[in-house]
Amino acid sequence: MKTITSCLAILALAVFTSAAFAQDPAPTPAPGPAPIAAPDGPTLTSVQVKFDTTTDNKNPDSLLDVYIKTNHGHEIAKSEGNRGVWDNNSTHTLNLEVEGVKTREQVRDGSVALTFHPHGADKWNFNYKVTLKFSDDSTIIKEFNDCQLTQHDASRTDAL
Repeated sequence: MKTITSCLAILALAVFTSAAFAQDPAPTPAPGPAPIAAPDGPTLTSVQVKFDTTTDNKNPDSLLDVYIKTNHGHEIAKSEGNRGVWDNNSTHTLNLEVEGVKTREQVRDGSVALTFHPHGADKWNFNYKVTLKFSDDSTIIKEFNDCQLTQHDASRTDAL
């Protein structure tokens, strides 16, 4: 009997100290978000578009939207709802809102899209210059001349 009791005690000790009854170790913390890789090359810091109205003004209630896009059509920078009279032979400069972190390479083959929202009949003749500035103090500058937007031809897209 003493042998049976000893065997039962050893068996109980073995069962209760086995892995099946052991407490789980502290859970391993989930890995955090992957570190964000630094952009490869200089990044876009600002975009400025200067409009020179020529022979026909932009009426005060006509709106202008300006978008800078990648070659895949994704917005890089924008300025929407620009209103006010832009008289003949006047200059107006817009500072666009840069969206996200974009490298020079992502911008290089992009485009400028202008959308005109005239109130009634409006014809606007102008030249414009786009200046993109990057984190290494370099720039891309493009100029476009003899442009026109009207209620019948209210948008244009030009390559950077």
